[in-house]
Amino acid sequence: MNTALPPHALILVVDDDAMTRLLVTEALEPEGFRIEEAASGLDALAAFQRGVPDLVLLDVAMPGMSGFECCAQLRRLPGGAHVPIVVLTGNDDDDSIKQALEAGASDFISKPMQWRLLAHRLRYLLRASSALTELSRIQESLSHAQALARLGNWEYRLADGDGYWSPELLRILGLDADSGPTSFERLLQCLPEDQRPLLLDAFMELHASGTGYSLEHKVLQPGGGECIVFHQAEAVRQGRQVLLMRGTVQDITERKLQEWRIEYLANHDALTDLPNRQLLNDRIGQAIAHARRTRLHLATLMLDLDRFKFVNDSYGHPVGDALLQEVARRLQHAVREGDTVARQGGDEFVILLTDLPDSDTAEDIAKKVLAVFAEPFVLGEHTLHVSTSIGASLFPSDGDSGDILLKTADAALYSAKDKGRNAYQFYNHKMGVLVEERAEIEHALHQALAQGELELHYQPKVNLVSGKVYGMEALLRWRRPGIGMVPPDRFIPLAEEAGMIIAIGEWVLRTACAQLGVWHAYGFTHLTMAVNVSARQFRQVDMPQLVREVLADSGVPADCLELELTESVLMQNRDLVVRALEQLKEIGVTLALDDFGTGYSSLSYLKQFPIDVVKIDQSFIRDVTDSEDGASLTRSIIAMAKSLNMRTVAEGVETEGQLAFLNTNHCDAMQGYYFSRPLPGAEMDKLLYAGTHLPPDNCHAEVPQRVLLLVDDEEHMLSALRRSLRKEGYQILSTTNPQEALELVASNAVGVILTDARMPGMSGNELLRRIKGIYPEIVRVMLSGYPELHSVTAAINEGSVYKFITKPWDETLLKEHLQEAFLRFESGVQRPPLGPPMGPRVVQISNRAA
Repeated sequence: MNTALPPHALILVVDDDAMTRLLVTEALEPEGFRIEEAASGLDALAAFQRGVPDLVLLDVAMPGMSGFECCAQLRRLPGGAHVPIVVLTGNDDDDSIKQALEAGASDFISKPMQWRLLAHRLRYLLRASSALTELSRIQESLSHAQALARLGNWEYRLADGDGYWSPELLRILGLDADSGPTSFERLLQCLPEDQRPLLLDAFMELHASGTGYSLEHKVLQPGGGECIVFHQAEAVRQGRQVLLMRGTVQDITERKLQEWRIEYLANHDALTDLPNRQLLNDRIGQAIAHARRTRLHLATLMLDLDRFKFVNDSYGHPVGDALLQEVARRLQHAVREGDTVARQGGDEFVILLTDLPDSDTAEDIAKKVLAVFAEPFVLGEHTLHVSTSIGASLFPSDGDSGDILLKTADAALYSAKDKGRNAYQFYNHKMGVLVEERAEIEHALHQALAQGELELHYQPKVNLVSGKVYGMEALLRWRRPGIGMVPPDRFIPLAEEAGMIIAIGEWVLRTACAQLGVWHAYGFTHLTMAVNVSARQFRQVDMPQLVREVLADSGVPADCLELELTESVLMQNRDLVVRALEQLKEIGVTLALDDFGTGYSSLSYLKQFPIDVVKIDQSFIRDVTDSEDGASLTRSIIAMAKSLNMRTVAEGVETEGQLAFLNTNHCDAMQGYYFSRPLPGAEMDKLLYAGTHLPPDNCHAEVPQRVLLLVDDEEHMLSALRRSLRKEGYQILSTTNPQEALELVASNAVGVILTDARMPGMSGNELLRRIKGIYPEIVRVMLSGYPELHSVTAAINEGSVYKFITKPWDETLLKEHLQEAFLRFESGVQRPPLGPPMGPRVVQISNRAA
C-alpha cells in the first residue's frame, strides 16, 4: 500500500487571527509545507473550490461563519469527503471538540499550540489520511472486480462464531446488509431443500478435517428468483485446529443457461423445435429396451411431404420453412402423449409410437396422421394443399434395432410413394423395389471407383479478416455415364452402409492431397485442404497411419491438411477416438468438427477432444438475419469456440446479410455460394491465378469504426442529427424507412441505433423490439417529441430501449449520451441475466433546439 506523503503538501490555514496564521506559516514552511491562508469561513470555501488542499487547519471560533459550519460545508464540496480537517480549539473546550468532530473534523489541536510538534502532527495525519484513502480505493476496486465477475465471498471464524459476507454475495443471494445474521446456517437457508444436504455435508467435512470443497448448487432469492452458483471453500488451520473458514460464491447462471440452451438446440431441430436424429435414436433405443421388458410393441412411422421441393422452388424457402413448422405442430397434436415426433432433416419426419398392444393401434394412428393433412395449410397469403406418404415398421417383427426399424420404415415409405402418395404402407418382406434400386446403385458405385467416374470439386474457404482464399474443402462428385451427376446424398449414405466408403475415402484423401501438392508447386504454398472423414472410415481404418502415408506420398506439409470429422465419429469408443485424434495432432494435421450444432455437440463435449476448428452448419447460417434462434445459436457457437481457442468456419453463406452478421460477430472464415460454388480443379486454378478475394468492406477490421444508425421518417430531422454529430468520428447511416433500417443493421456493424418513436408503418418501439431479438448487443436509443406514457411503458416492459431522449435535444448532452451508449456497446454490457429487464432512463435534454 502506498502511503507516501504528497511532495510539498498544501495546507489551508483558516483563522480570523492574522498572528495565528503567521505563526502557523513560520512553523510549517521551513518543514516543506506550502501554505494558503483564509481569514474567514467564506474565504476558506472559495479557496477550497479553487484547488483542493492536502489538509485544512481550521479555527473553531470565527465571526460570521463558525468553524463548525465551515467544516460541514467543506465536507459537502467535491473532493472534500476525504481531506483531513483539523480544528483549533481551547484546552478545556470539550464541547467544541465534540461539536467539531460531529461536523466532520478529522482531529483537533488544542491552543496554545506546541509549534515545534505541529509539523510532526500534521505529517502523521497526512499519512493516516493517505492510508485510509488508499484502503478505500482498494476496497472499491475489489468490490467493482467482484461485481464484474459476479463473485462474492464469505468468512466464518470458529472462535467467536462471527462471520462476514461481501456486498456482492448479498446481491447474489438477493439480500441486503440488514437481512439477518451472516452465518452458514443463514446461507444454507438460501438453498432449495433438496440441495441443502449437499452443501451441509461439504461444510461439515470442511469443519472436521479442513478439506476444501467445490460444488455447484442453486440459490433461491427472497423475491422468488433463482440462480446457479459455483461455490468453493477452504479452511485456515493452526496445526490440526481449524481457525477460519472462507469461501467464494460465483453467479454462473448466465453461463449455465447458455450451456443448457446449446445442449437443447444440439438435440432439437432449430426450425421446428422437434427432437433431431440424435435424440430420436436415443429414444428408440430406450423404447426397444422397454418393449422387451413389457412384451408390448412399438412402431416407427417415417413420412415425408409429397412434392415439397415444388413448394420450396415455387414459393421460396421462407414459405417452405413455415410449412414444416406447421406440419410439426399438427403431427404433435395427432399422436398420443409419450410418443415422439422427430425431424430427420429436410421434409422427413419420424414418429415413434410406444406401448402398443397390437399393430392395429399403429394403423389407427397412421390414419390419424394422414387425416391432419386434409385441411389446407394457410401460410400468410398462401393456401397450400399438401399431402404426405408414410412408411411404418413394427418391433419386433420388422426389426430388433433402431437402425433396422428405420430402414424397414424407409423401404415402406418408398412403397407408399410408388403406390400414388398420400398413403401409408406397413413394411412386408415382399417389398423389393427399393432393395433392387439400392443394389443397382451399389453395383454401379463399385464400378465407379474402378472406372474413374468419381471426381473432386473444391469449394474455397475465405479468411474474414484478410478476405483472401486460404484453403478449400474437397467435395466428392459422381459423374455416372448416361445419367450425369449423381447427387452426393443419394450415393454417399449407401457407400457408408455398404462399406465402400473406406476405399472411396482413401481415394478422396489421396487425390485431394495430390492436387494440393500441385497447387503448392505452382506457388500457392499457403493453401490448406479439408477432407471429410466418415465414421465408418475412422472406425475401421488406422487413420494416423493412412495420413502419414498420404502426406509422405504427396509431399504436403501436415499443417496444410485439415480432417473434418462428424459428431458420429466422436461418439464411438471414446478412449480409442481420443487416442487416434491425439496421434493425428502429433502428426501435425488440423482437426475440424463438421456441421456443428446439428447433433449432440456441446461445450462439455467439445472439451474432451483436441478440436481446432468448428464448422457452423449452413442450416443455422441461413437463419441468422431473420431468426432470433438462428442468430443466437450462431453467436453462441462463435463465442464458445473463441473461449476454447478454436477457429470458426461458417458453411453455406449465400447473402451479404449473412456475411455481415458473421463479420459483426467475428467469425474467422466462411465458405458458400456468396463467394464461390464448389469448382472442378481447372476452374479452381483460374480462381487462384486471378487472386479472387472478398473486398475489404466484406471483412471485419481489427478495430472497427463506431457505426451509428439514425432512423426518422422526417428527412430534415435526420439532416439536423447528422449536422450535430458530423465531428464525432462516427460512421453515420440513416434512413426514413424502418424496414430499410433492418437491412442496414444486417449488412453493417451497427453499435448504436437512434430512432424516432412515431413513424408510419412501423413504430420506433416495434423496430427496436425486432432489433433486440436478433441483435441484442446493439444499444437502442429512442428519440421522441411525444414521450407519452403508453409508448414509454411498452418499451420498458419489453426492455427494448436503453435510453429515451426527448425532442428538441441539447447538442452537448446528445453527444454525451451517444458516447455513453457506444461505451456500453464496446464493453459488452447488455441486459441483466436474471429478473425483469432493466428500465431505461428517460433523459430530458430539451434546453435548446437542434
